[in-house]
Amino acid sequence: MKLYLSCIFVFLQFTLSVHGSTLEAVSRQFEIYQRFTGELEILLTDNLQEIDNVLKRTETKRLTVRKELDKKEAEERAENNLPSPLFAEDYIAPFFHYVAVERAVARRALQQEKPDEAVQAIQYVYLLTHELANSGSLKLRIAAARIRLQMLETVQSLLSSPHCRRTHQEHLLKIFDELVNFRPTDRAVWTLYHEEGKRFFEEVHKRGLSTMLSPNLLKELQERHALVDYEKAAAKHFTHDKSVFLRVMPIVIETSTLPFFRRAPMLRQLDDELRNRRGTESEPVFTILLLRDVSETMRLLTQEQSGNEMAYLALSATLEGMPRRKVLNFLTGNDYELNLILDGVMSTYEGNVKPFYVPYR
Repeated sequence: MKLYLSCIFVFLQFTLSVHGSTLEAVSRQFEIYQRFTGELEILLTDNLQEIDNVLKRTETKRLTVRKELDKKEAEERAENNLPSPLFAEDYIAPFFHYVAVERAVARRALQQEKPDEAVQAIQYVYLLTHELANSGSLKLRIAAARIRLQMLETVQSLLSSPHCRRTHQEHLLKIFDELVNFRPTDRAVWTLYHEEGKRFFEEVHKRGLSTMLSPNLLKELQERHALVDYEKAAAKHFTHDKSVFLRVMPIVIETSTLPFFRRAPMLRQLDDELRNRRGTESEPVFTILLLRDVSETMRLLTQEQSGNEMAYLALSATLEGMPRRKVLNFLTGNDYELNLILDGVMSTYEGNVKPFYVPYR
């Protein structure tokens, strides 16, 4: 059973077709080298000297990534695919590494009373998350959501800085309009995941499982003389797995069109059904692997949307006297709360313990 976990990489290697060149550049520049062990931890400390050392060491790589992110020709980026197999931690890690560096740049810029540099660093992170979110990969869409949730803290730090001016607020609002608010719908994300899942099953059926395995896993199985047994086990579950996946995914797609607070009961039912099949003769091994994080992923994407909406509403209300739109919080089912206080606007929503604050400038 443990060996089935590695098969997830086979499926995921199909999931990228656009924006490859840009993301490959980030990955290549910010690989996690052994000599940089602890670098991320340093960037989160208050040791300014150590942070400066890390930023100097990564400056060339950071500027190379920025140059790539500055490219506007989407067609050029779409010509290249990312390497595969994908989505092991050592592949996703470079994106978070780059983001940590840019956040440290923004933090240092605010300490040095240079808000323009802080805004620039923030913009490049959002350019990256725009690429990730629109890559056609569920896993990279998840990475974009996690990064954007982290960035709200950096954006709040900039807005709260006494050196932040109205022009900086306007720049941030434009960033949200152009790079954050326009995201693929959940339905689009899960529809693509459905297609990639079908493609996975078709390729395994056509080419055989052994030709689909990553080189490292294939070598490991051959050394353990387990490859034949593994293929037999996969064949035993394969047809049943495919039928379960094809039955469940349309339900997932339709569910994704609802606000999250209305999806929750159906998602719990799906989780229960898959959980009850574990260890049984009818266990759909691959389907469980491919769908085990559906509920958690949908919640994460909705949390990201809620956090971004909260910041966007506060920004637009501060700059224009009223929020640009009134939207329902898909996470809670309630309206966002906007409080006009003496020196600014505070936005929050039920269940969010940390409001977002934008002072008047």
